Amino acid sequence: MITRVLMQNFKAFKEAEINLTALNLFTGLNGMGKSSFLQSLLLLRQSEIEGITLLGGLRLKGNLIDIGKGKDAYCVNATDDYIKFEVDIDYENMINVSYKYIAETDILPGINEKIMLDHRGDNMALLTNNFKYLRAERIAPEHNYKANLSAVQRDGFLGYKGENAGLFIALNKLEPVTLESVKHPLAKANNLISNIDAWMNEITPGTHVISTYYNDLDIVKLSYQFETGSDVTPEFSPVNVGFGFTYTLPILTAILSAKKGDLIIIENPESHLHPHGQAKMGELIAKAANDGVQLIVESHSDHLLNGIRIAVKNKDVDFEEVSIFYFERDVKNNEHITTIDQPTIDINGRLSHKPKGFFDEYSKQLDVLIKP
Repeated sequence: MITRVLMQNFKAFKEAEINLTALNLFTGLNGMGKSSFLQSLLLLRQSEIEGITLLGGLRLKGNLIDIGKGKDAYCVNATDDYIKFEVDIDYENMINVSYKYIAETDILPGINEKIMLDHRGDNMALLTNNFKYLRAERIAPEHNYKANLSAVQRDGFLGYKGENAGLFIALNKLEPVTLESVKHPLAKANNLISNIDAWMNEITPGTHVISTYYNDLDIVKLSYQFETGSDVTPEFSPVNVGFGFTYTLPILTAILSAKKGDLIIIENPESHLHPHGQAKMGELIAKAANDGVQLIVESHSDHLLNGIRIAVKNKDVDFEEVSIFYFERDVKNNEHITTIDQPTIDINGRLSHKPKGFFDEYSKQLDVLIKP
């Protein structure tokens, strides 16, 4: 598990150090630096898996992420000519890399580096197949989806937009769910598809997910059925049901197929979900964190946060394994800097404090409405 990340001279951060736990919620107003932190991890992975390796250079453009050139990655307030990252795994420093700042290149050369893998070899999920990342912009509803068979069979790759989720389900629907905490009590069997249906029912009751791979056409057909008393409806294409189904399916698939030691990064899991569904998503995320999966989640949803808090109160996750990072912008010495406040959650799900702007819009609007 990643336990610490240090960034120097990277985007919004002249220097920032963040200590992580099993479940990490990043929130704050737009443009405050949440994405910069996520991008630091994504860039390290991209540089390692796309042929350069961390020792060779920092790849700013790739299939995973594209942040432009050196000038786009460099902190405007920096006084040094390098960008530095440190990553601790299980409290031991495993990655310590620095890259020379060059404004007009998309590969920054390494100038100082240390990478260590311990005897287990697979303890660094960030750089292995034990990693899943789902962007805020996920796959749109379609009648059929192109099948990327090799990526799913070889690596279990869901796609950064969740574009392979349908194929993954079609190929693994009867595989058992190995994380005890995320098994839904109403699932009809201990397999992937039954648990997907059960958790999808928390969002829209009576939902059944159907995913079929057509080998001769190299496509996947995804559809939904809905219970109507003792019967079910005909199958509906994703284009004829709400966006929330298609946007949620990759997240459910990633979590329910996860193994202990996996790292999952999710941007805006609340997208296109009713508040009830957002809260249930928070509960599921918390349950996964309780069972050995590390999650880093960027969200603007107070409902998702409250779902996590309820999970803490219900002892579905240890309160000490939940971290909240609230990103703010401040001005010091005529410099715009990003600061990070960390409200904590106690054993009863209560917050230690609420920073200004921290999910307080409801009360602000209510104050206006109740004025005479």
